[in-house]
This record gives sequence, structure tokens and C-alpha cells, in this order.
Amino acid sequence: MRPRAHFLPQHLEFDTHILRIRHPNNRLVPVPIGPSLPRRDRAEQRAKHCRLMLIFFKPWRHASHLRLNSETWADAFQKFAATCAPTFLTLMDNMQILHECKDSRDDHFAKRRSG
Repeated sequence: MRPRAHFLPQHLEFDTHILRIRHPNNRLVPVPIGPSLPRRDRAEQRAKHCRLMLIFFKPWRHASHLRLNSETWADAFQKFAATCAPTFLTLMDNMQILHECKDSRDDHFAKRRSG
């Protein structure tokens, strides 16, 4: 039996739901639907990128757990990245690589169109 975790008693789904760690052979790949994920290599998207990576990878129960009021999203993310599991950093790198691959694809087809 895989490990299970119950929600806190005050959670709305405490009586009806649990969390269970999936067996490695049965893992799923999440596919985000909606706007594209913010990029870390674009200054205008940096704060949004940092915020989203904290939401995805840092354990939290309340938004205030993600960063201190006095911190920027970039500062909070930098502190987290310095201490988080290397697996998380690899996943974040892979998310960025997807953007870079799309850029390369777009460049390739733009060159083909221009002759």
C-alpha cells in the first residue's frame, strides 16, 4: 500500500478525500491548460515566474507562506532555490527548456519562410 496523507480537519474535503503517493510506474504528467507559463529569461516575466515556481514547488498552506511581506518574489524564489531538492531545480530547468525549444522551432520556420 502506498503512503497516504489526510487533509487537516478544517479542510472542506477532510471527510471525503485523501492524498496518496502514486507508484512510479503510474505517475502522470500534468499538462497546463491556459496561458503559457512565465519565462525566467524575460525580465518582464521574472516576478510571475518566481511566484509560480514557489506555488508549484514550495510547500504552503497560506499565501503568506510563500514569501515574507518585505520580500520580492525574486528574492523569495532565490532563497527557496538555494535550499530546495535538486529534483525541483531540474523540473524548473525542463520547464524553461520547453520555451527555448519553441523559440528554436519558431526561428527555424521563420528562416524557411524567408528563403
